[in-house]
Amino acid sequence: MTTSREPEYRPIPPQPYQQQPPQGWAPQPPAPKNGFGTTALVLGILGALFSFIPFIGVVAWPLVILGLIFGIIGFLRSRSGKATNGGVAIAGAVLSLIGLVICVVYASAFTSAVSNLPAAPASPATAGTPTATGNPGDTLTSGDLQLTAGPLTDRTQFGMAMKCAEVTYLNNGTAQAPYNTFDWKLQDPAGAITAPGISGENTLASGQLAPGGTTSGQVCFDTKGTQTGAYTLTYDGMLFGNAVSWNN
Repeated sequence: MTTSREPEYRPIPPQPYQQQPPQGWAPQPPAPKNGFGTTALVLGILGALFSFIPFIGVVAWPLVILGLIFGIIGFLRSRSGKATNGGVAIAGAVLSLIGLVICVVYASAFTSAVSNLPAAPASPATAGTPTATGNPGDTLTSGDLQLTAGPLTDRTQFGMAMKCAEVTYLNNGTAQAPYNTFDWKLQDPAGAITAPGISGENTLASGQLAPGGTTSGQVCFDTKGTQTGAYTLTYDGMLFGNAVSWNN
C-alpha cells in the first residue's frame, strides 16, 4: 500500500520594498550652482579696493575684468534657472565695473601727467669732451678757473723722453677751487691718452686756490718715443669745470 507524500512548501523570502514616487510628482531638480556669482562678488570687492591705491592699483585690472565677466555669466545663469544668486552676481558685476572705471581714470591721469612733463634740458658736455680749444699760450676758461698752457717742450727725466708744458691757474670765482696735476691729459698723434708722470722740479702740485689765487707748475708726460704729428693737451676738472684743450 503506497502512501502519497505531501508537497514541501519553502517560505519565500520577503522582497525589498521599493518606494515609487507618487503619481503626478516631478523628480527633484538639481541643486543650483552659484559659483560664478560668488566669485564675481569677491573679485569685485577686491578690485574696487585695490583700484583706489596708487601703483598697487595695477593689480586691480585683471580682478575687475574677471569680476565683470563672471558677474554677467552668473546673472545669465540665474535668469535661466541654473543659479539662484542673481543679486550677488549683479553686485559683483557692479563693483567690478566701478573698479574698472577707477582704473581707467587713474591710467588716463597718469598718462596725461607724463605727457605734460617738461622736456629734458639739453645734456651738458660729457666729461672729457673739450668745450673750448686753443693754441699754446692761450688762456681758456673752465668753470671759475682761467687756465693758461704753454707749448710742449721735450725733456729727459730718469732716462725717459717726456713732453712737458707750463700751466697756470687763476681762480676768478668767489669760492675755493681745486688744482691737481692729474686734471691734465696728453693725447699723442696715435690717439693714445696718457696721464702725467713724475717730472722732477717745478711739478704742478695739488691743493686749493682761494678766490683770486693763482699757481703754476709743469705737467709732464711719458711720450714712449718720439712721434711726429699733433699732440693735444687737455684739462678736465671733472665736477669743477668743463674740459678745455690746447693743440700742439
